[in-house]
Amino acid sequence: MARHPKERPASHGGMTRREVLKRSAVASLALPGGAALLDACSKPGTTNVSAHANGPGVGKYWPARSPYPLARQDSPVKWKLWRQPIKSGLAPEKGATLQIYNWADYIFPKVVKQFCAAYNCDYQVTTFNNMDEALNKMRLGQLQFDIFFPTPDILGKLVTGHLLQPLNHSYIPHLVSDGWETYQNPFYDQDWHYTVPYTVYTTGIGYRRDLIPDDQIRGMPDPYAILWDTKFKGQIGIYDDYREAISMALLKNGVTDLNTGNKKYINEAQKALVSLISAVDVRANINGSYIGIPKGTYDIHQSWSGDMVAAWFYTPKQNMKAWETLGYWFPSDRKGAVFNDTITIPASAQHPVLAHHFLDWMMTYHNAMLNFSWNGYQPPQRKAEPATLTTTTGYYGEPYVFPWMADAVVHESDFHTGYFEEELTPQVDQLWHNAWQAFNSGVS
Repeated sequence: MARHPKERPASHGGMTRREVLKRSAVASLALPGGAALLDACSKPGTTNVSAHANGPGVGKYWPARSPYPLARQDSPVKWKLWRQPIKSGLAPEKGATLQIYNWADYIFPKVVKQFCAAYNCDYQVTTFNNMDEALNKMRLGQLQFDIFFPTPDILGKLVTGHLLQPLNHSYIPHLVSDGWETYQNPFYDQDWHYTVPYTVYTTGIGYRRDLIPDDQIRGMPDPYAILWDTKFKGQIGIYDDYREAISMALLKNGVTDLNTGNKKYINEAQKALVSLISAVDVRANINGSYIGIPKGTYDIHQSWSGDMVAAWFYTPKQNMKAWETLGYWFPSDRKGAVFNDTITIPASAQHPVLAHHFLDWMMTYHNAMLNFSWNGYQPPQRKAEPATLTTTTGYYGEPYVFPWMADAVVHESDFHTGYFEEELTPQVDQLWHNAWQAFNSGVS
């Protein structure tokens, strides 16, 4: 059974969702055989117009050799229905065991148990360590799942491979009534044909407030530069994640395209990352923000907002004085790295009606916020006003987000002003990997 974040060990056999968020999404365009699929679509450097007309989706950014358009904020994609959704008005399957395929420790068991009590069913959670593993198992049909939690940057693979079923919106009214309007037409899945949103987050900087006053970091001309501050040598960390680390360096350099294929920008970001080694003896890891900062292993660490929101579970002493040492910075103009996770229904789901009801269950304000109390990652809920999240108490009797970490609250407007890491072409992805390898070769 999944444990509450406070009870999770620093490392265990099954990596947590955030420990591998994008570490393996690097792998492939790839459903296995993805390279061959690309080659079959068109010759290098050409655009196959007829293939686009009959392709799996409609979008303006369709690189040569790609079997589907790539979604961007300024180039949204509308995926076609490769089959019809289930019919409306069907009764949920009886005596079912809802099969959930998810990252480890990423959904509050209490929320799932309450759903099963309401719908007279049982459930089983199967976990995956990375998206590559998840895609392989789904493609091979090793297991049949009713619910799947993918990242949006692999949606093209899933739709093209017919691994997801289109959604019948009549079963999911709470996305419209309770969810952010943004997700009724997200740029990566226009008209939400295949996905509903799960959590939203930003990427900024976590820090020790007892060592770095809020006014100090917020008053810096470029707060990203604090990661290069030699005063904190040996106490600075970044994520062991090629997309996040390079994106942070790009932002420090003033580049806001976090999917860039510009070799000059990537090389400059590489140099910036490599300079961290001699400047501050930087360490790259995944749990440094939510575990390392509370325990004093790090003074400063690149951080996802949800990691710092949940970091209070890991302070050695569980009291307000200890929690007040935790800080999070994100640009005041909200122009930084933002993204979200999704929930979907696999094409092979054995209980598709029940699965639709589960998606709706997770879209309701009550259930979404109960889950937020447990995993620290904010759901995109209309009633969850940014100002109230720092004053309203959650399931554990503390505010959803402590008032001094208001930067960690995600705003719906962030998804218009912020910058997304989206799927890269194989050629661009290789440039990013080369830069990351150069950095890692100098880290002990």
